[in-house]
Amino acid sequence: MGEPVLLALLFADRVISEDNGKKGIIGTFTKFFTGQFPVVFPPWGIYVCVTNLSPGDHEFSLELEHADTGEKVIGVGGNIRVNNGSEPVEIGIPIPHAVFPKEGRYILLFKVGKEIVGSRPLWVDKLNPT
Repeated sequence: MGEPVLLALLFADRVISEDNGKKGIIGTFTKFFTGQFPVVFPPWGIYVCVTNLSPGDHEFSLELEHADTGEKVIGVGGNIRVNNGSEPVEIGIPIPHAVFPKEGRYILLFKVGKEIVGSRPLWVDKLNPT
């Protein structure tokens, strides 16, 4: 197999696994808004879909950190089993409690082993009082 290929990396209000194996991705977003810091938002989730992995077990991790300071907000991971490397592997990760210390741009990194397969930004902005 060649390099892993990231097909999707999404922030969502909920990621559910249905009885038939399908994933439900509800309420995707790219920003959080708050009136004060630090802040913990209600539970949310991350959806990952990756393909082109060699058959076998692979460690993966998701790390979310502030783009300017490198301060880590989330560090989760686990193992995925690949039976057929050409088939996509879907992962839904619930995030029940993540503390955001300040506003700004955060970067989510998805790694398989030690290799960064993809990333995406998440903005956390302060609400302007009206």
